[in-house]
Amino acid sequence: MESPFVSFLQLVEIVIASDFRKVGHVKLEVVRLAYENAKKETRIEYPFAHLQLESLGGHIVRWIREGDGPGTRARAVDSPDQWALPGLVAERIRALDYERELAARWYPVGRDVPVVIDPLYSAGLPTIAGRGVTVDTIYRRWRAGQLIEFIADDLQIESTSVERALQYAEKIAA
Repeated sequence: MESPFVSFLQLVEIVIASDFRKVGHVKLEVVRLAYENAKKETRIEYPFAHLQLESLGGHIVRWIREGDGPGTRARAVDSPDQWALPGLVAERIRALDYERELAARWYPVGRDVPVVIDPLYSAGLPTIAGRGVTVDTIYRRWRAGQLIEFIADDLQIESTSVERALQYAEKIAA
């Protein structure tokens, strides 16, 4: 029987595939084809977590740097022989940190909110970036009646970070 849990890399792949469908308006068959082609072409187990891909004109593209110069081109992963012109960058890809060309951290609300999911901290629970304090810890303390300023002072984080963490907690609790 398979585990009902997913790894961090599997979660990143699910989120990226979902965004291709919802945000990029990419057909499910194109997402599947791009995933299989990327996996086959690169021999990488988690290509959506490994490669920096984005949706462009109903296709999923991979940016390829040409030599040492500034030029880059986009290659359609779902149609390996098709090249595309530069276009919009998917927000979700920008919300990921990569290490050794592999997704390492995810800012689920964007980089301007100090909430990060990092599998190396707090078992991958959402935390305050650079602090390791879980959003759940902040949320529980606030729900118990502690003031934002008290929580911020006690945890030695900015009150705006506490507020943003609470907004995130309320959003995911809904």
